[in-house]
Amino acid sequence: MVALRLNGVPILCAADVTVAVAKLPYTKESLDELRKEHAGRYLIRRGGDDGQEIMSVPLLADAPQLSDAVVEVKLSEAHWLLASLAVEALTRLFTELGRPILRSRPLRLLSQKPANLFPENVGLPDWLQRRVVLDLETRKIWRQDGDPTLVLLCDVRTQNFIDVPTDKLMATGVSVMGRYVSRMVSSDDPRITSHLKLAGRVISIEGDRLLLADFGEGPDSISIAHAYLERRRENVDWCVQQLNPAKAGQILMSVQAEAAKFLNGPGRFELIKRTFDYLRTQSIELVPDVKLELGDLIGMGAARWPFRQETIKKPTLVFDPSGVKTDTWNERGLDKHGPYDQRTFSPKEMRIAVICREADEGRVEGFLAKFLDGMPHVIVGENRKPYEKGFIRRFALSAPKVHTFTAKSSSVPDYLNACRAALKFAHDQGFEWSLAIAQIDKDFRELLGPDNPYFAIKAAFLKQRVPIQELTLETMSTPDRQLVYILNNISLASYAKIGGIPWLLKSGPTVGHELVIGIGSQTVSSSRLGEKQRVVGITTVFTHDGRYLLDDRTRAVPYGEYEAALSETLTRAIERVRTEDNWRSTDAVRLVFHVFQQIKDYEADAVGKLVENLGFSDVKYAFVHVVDSHPYTLFDEHMPGVKFGYEMKGAYAPERGLCISLGRDERLLSFTGSREVKQTHHGLPRPTLLRLHRNSTFRDMTYIARQAFDFANHSWRMLTPAPLPITIHYAELIARLLAGLKDTPGWDEDTMLGPVGRTRWFL
Repeated sequence: MVALRLNGVPILCAADVTVAVAKLPYTKESLDELRKEHAGRYLIRRGGDDGQEIMSVPLLADAPQLSDAVVEVKLSEAHWLLASLAVEALTRLFTELGRPILRSRPLRLLSQKPANLFPENVGLPDWLQRRVVLDLETRKIWRQDGDPTLVLLCDVRTQNFIDVPTDKLMATGVSVMGRYVSRMVSSDDPRITSHLKLAGRVISIEGDRLLLADFGEGPDSISIAHAYLERRRENVDWCVQQLNPAKAGQILMSVQAEAAKFLNGPGRFELIKRTFDYLRTQSIELVPDVKLELGDLIGMGAARWPFRQETIKKPTLVFDPSGVKTDTWNERGLDKHGPYDQRTFSPKEMRIAVICREADEGRVEGFLAKFLDGMPHVIVGENRKPYEKGFIRRFALSAPKVHTFTAKSSSVPDYLNACRAALKFAHDQGFEWSLAIAQIDKDFRELLGPDNPYFAIKAAFLKQRVPIQELTLETMSTPDRQLVYILNNISLASYAKIGGIPWLLKSGPTVGHELVIGIGSQTVSSSRLGEKQRVVGITTVFTHDGRYLLDDRTRAVPYGEYEAALSETLTRAIERVRTEDNWRSTDAVRLVFHVFQQIKDYEADAVGKLVENLGFSDVKYAFVHVVDSHPYTLFDEHMPGVKFGYEMKGAYAPERGLCISLGRDERLLSFTGSREVKQTHHGLPRPTLLRLHRNSTFRDMTYIARQAFDFANHSWRMLTPAPLPITIHYAELIARLLAGLKDTPGWDEDTMLGPVGRTRWFL
């Protein structure tokens, strides 16, 4: 039995309430001026059928209309107006109460209880805080009966504060050298507090000024009295370590545990509920004599749960070409049946090159023994042995030949010398490495391309068609009861990288052919404030003989080239599959696009024309925006969570696979349930929003949501379910890695056009 709740309340409005709205001609300059001049006295927003009007509503009884062109608008039928008036009314309320408003969209304010999450009496100043903040915003959703409802949503998060200029910060003994600082910028709306804008990285101090590097288009220095240390987590930790070094670790663990109380399911739910209860006690006017009325938290009160829902079943995974050996659990299926291609995979005897620092060689060898041979002594739960078989037996391989090559230090040149030694050894012996395993540091991932040993190692081996699997010292030091799960993931990804097929995903019955295209992105820059470039990755999945297969050619291109690349990829994929599967021009074809941003109308039209030009007469397509940043949170009050040590994790998290309909074109889908939450302090998992583009000709959102969920179970990167469909997940991995390799000295982008580009190198 479930008890579902949404983090919002309906905004109620009587059917006969009207509001007088004045209209003015739109220009951006006049819109900005009116908002600045009339903040708090008028609602000013852009509107009209073509967006070429400015709509104004007096918020005070004595405020005259700003134009003679006035119309009466029925509020219950104009959700765009009701939403704006509700947010404006809340802004006025909190301003009158003296509550700091941190931003306007969404409306963000500090929670009064709790106050600072840092413990008292540990010697920390008041200017160093971690606070709970509330985000309020509106959305229109559709109930099961088809009627639209405007809801006010409340989200909970935490935010760091280092509210002291650097001159006073440095006086306490906290250095800012090498760290990024910000400058204070006033808000256009005087009711919104000033905000910080990144200024640059401190490289030296001259007199009363900080000299900066990576300052973007701003000045190359800033006054010490006007600079603020950036509020990133690592800077807050740095301040604690400098201010109270003896107890820093204890303090940071304490604040993490305290924050978890408000980010986990029960704590977050109670704070949201308490916030709405408080708002109902206040007399809040939308306009003079029209009150803001809020209903019960959705899912509570007398009304039943108003949305259509289903819990999607786990998909069937196939472990042999005949389709007889199947399972819904990948780990169990692999251990019971072996990999899909165990009879045809070659070579069974692999050659593995190991790259590590000479100071860590012994620990790396011990870890490799666990990786290859398994850890049958580790038992969890009721006699479950997650990594009993090890890499060799689980994937039906022969014992590999392993050679280790050491680097003298963590520098890029020393790691490259070890890579060259490994490649030379293989060349002299007349063989090719099947796989390279490289020991790196976790911190390498923060370094830029030219200084990053991780990308240097990856580039060196990929250019020689050798897939590479990295591991960190932190990973090797993980306790055995957690390490078995990490090894599960490493072994799966390694097998896929060397060309193995662990399993295939069974597709549902269909009368036509189907291609699913994933488009993900990654923003890259040589520095924090340097010029940024968005790289787009593209993956393709197609149906064949009742199973989903991943195309062996993937790519990543700059954002400006992605439309042409998508066209080329789509054409090539269709032509290839049409030839291999003997498609006829009259066959039904379905194209489903999973995209990282809402696709534009002209892009949707271009895809339609492209497919028509390929000669198919029966084509339907769906453009699905996979939205990971949205204000919705789901709770299940009857879900106690899963025991994790002496604590519970994932309390109030809805079951994985729960799908909620928010209207004809939107679904909330839980890819992560309580069992998939990794740590107790990770809080309540958030569902993903699937949004269908209006120009889509295939509009079965139930089918689309089920398919997206199936693809999240088809990741060869980890045995635990992926947080997104592999179409998007793989595309983002490809974009991120190729973006990092791009700035690596010696890297050749044409490498991906060769054989290695048709492997799962990115896993």
